[in-house]
Amino acid sequence: MIGLGELPTVDPLAQAQGMKALPDPAEKTDKAARQFEGLLMGLLFQTMRKTVEPSGLLGDSGQSRSTYEYLMDQAVVDQAVSTGHGWGLADRLKESWNQHEKTDKKITTPDELRDSGKLPIGALSR
Repeated sequence: MIGLGELPTVDPLAQAQGMKALPDPAEKTDKAARQFEGLLMGLLFQTMRKTVEPSGLLGDSGQSRSTYEYLMDQAVVDQAVSTGHGWGLADRLKESWNQHEKTDKKITTPDELRDSGKLPIGALSR
């Protein structure tokens, strides 16, 4: 049984169109962190691939070989990121984002903002 505080957030337009509840912010954070880690892994694989002489295993043609190498690299990256066996960057990003979110939520009054050292730009011009 779902408690009152556990009800999912539903967008009225999405509900009218028969769509499911809005994703949890934690899920969105996890997805963004994993996508960023995958992007960096893919870029590193492409850069590393440029330093290796072609072996002929995937064909001799430049275009077909590069296509297969790209697809193979993407498959490796997707598998690593989706199973959580990447570099651990996604987990560190999520920790950092959650820490900043908690810190930002603690500051509620102008006095707390002044004491925290996180003054907005407008306050500096006074």
